[in-house]
Amino acid sequence: MSSVSTLVIVSGGEEFLMERAARDEASSRLLGEVMEFRMPSGLPSYLHESESPVFDRRGRVFIAWDCDSVPPLPGADDVLVAVSRPGKELSDRRASRSLDFPKFKVSGERNDYVAWLLKEGESLNIDLSRVASALFVNCGERLRKLSSEVEKLATITPRDGTVTPDIARSVLCFSSEISPKDIIEAICEGKTAAALTYMDRLQDSGDETGWILSYLRRHVLQMIRLKSSLSSGVDETIVSESLGVNSFVLKKFLIPLQGLWSMESLISSAETLSSVDEMNKTGSGLPEYLLECEVVRLSQEAMNVHVTGR
Repeated sequence: MSSVSTLVIVSGGEEFLMERAARDEASSRLLGEVMEFRMPSGLPSYLHESESPVFDRRGRVFIAWDCDSVPPLPGADDVLVAVSRPGKELSDRRASRSLDFPKFKVSGERNDYVAWLLKEGESLNIDLSRVASALFVNCGERLRKLSSEVEKLATITPRDGTVTPDIARSVLCFSSEISPKDIIEAICEGKTAAALTYMDRLQDSGDETGWILSYLRRHVLQMIRLKSSLSSGVDETIVSESLGVNSFVLKKFLIPLQGLWSMESLISSAETLSSVDEMNKTGSGLPEYLLECEVVRLSQEAMNVHVTGR
């Protein structure tokens, strides 16, 4: 055992990674008691505890959260893990280790969250390359949630195995309930039967024609704007801003879809859906039937592209 205290600094912007690193550091020390204090309100308690003598000399670990500066070091054989306030950088020449977790970025082709997911998979001996992007889209920038989902996948995936979309769907909750989003995804995959099944299940709880229409119209109009912008040579950064989507989502998910339908087909769909929407609002015609026909048409066109490649 050393005769002096040890200082470890954890700083950066990713709170989940900072918290995990601090707790891992504490557990790796294999010392006696671990005590935690939230700064600055916990400083008096920390000073009282850290200055109190320890008779068995096993050493203690103190974790100081939300530090703007490093508090006074504890006694000999003790360890202080000083964790910065998110976004605050700590430095101290006395530190034996300094761990930095800068805020992740998503820009263009760069997606630090997806890269982190792939590394998490590697650490658990599973390959997440086929589902990492979908996990990010589903969970967003919530690292705690992403980590929880990866742990679920690791429990059911064979060691050194690849996590397939089917494996992921079997344990992950990509949607808490059926929504028009599921219908849109089925249409884009060219799965007509699945799209109609989702519609039926959604309508079981009541008349959701307006809700489905709203989603489908938004999707069609988004595709029209996307195809028009790309054919005009508009920069993708500007396109993502005009569509109100992340640049990663644009490149990974929207651009690959724009080839599923011709511009003529999309314009025709927009006109049809506008008419169906008017029928639905006025209570005239057969909006449910016409909406179903449009779902069939769009999904069939997408399926043809998937099958023929053009």
